[in-house]
Amino acid sequence: MKIKLTPELSYLIGFWRKRRAYEGLGVRGNTDHLQLFSQEILEKGLTTSDKLLAEEKKVYFYHTAYRKFFQDIESEQLERFKYLNEYAASYLAGIFDSVGGIDDKGYVFIDKANPADEVLLLRLGFGARWRDGKLIIERPKAFLTFIKNYVKLYAGNKVFELLKNGK
Repeated sequence: MKIKLTPELSYLIGFWRKRRAYEGLGVRGNTDHLQLFSQEILEKGLTTSDKLLAEEKKVYFYHTAYRKFFQDIESEQLERFKYLNEYAASYLAGIFDSVGGIDDKGYVFIDKANPADEVLLLRLGFGARWRDGKLIIERPKAFLTFIKNYVKLYAGNKVFELLKNGK
């Protein structure tokens, strides 16, 4: 089975990367995260609903080929997502939906980040700095504009609505 990277899979890999469950291929988190992941993998045909396993705070399925593919893409992220294209946009949107946010002061951040995330953001031209254990994006408007068409969990956020209306 040959798996080809698509923007949709890029989103899922970004989302999975920061919330992965220890069993199979899945995520842990709150209800919104679990529903989003479940909906996405079922829509993309990665598994069927009868093979999807759910527990209190996690949802997962077993598929060795997809798990290996996700892990390979994660380890190659700096090479795979080095251009400003829909693959990088959807990957970053997945990370943002998983552990990102906008705080009270308007800072756009990624929580649970690592140095590779910082390098990725710097290479793509968004800039990043560490603050209180979070990676703060230095060009938030450019970053949010870049990922706005791929964000799913925060799509109804007031900031994204303003961006879509061109403000």
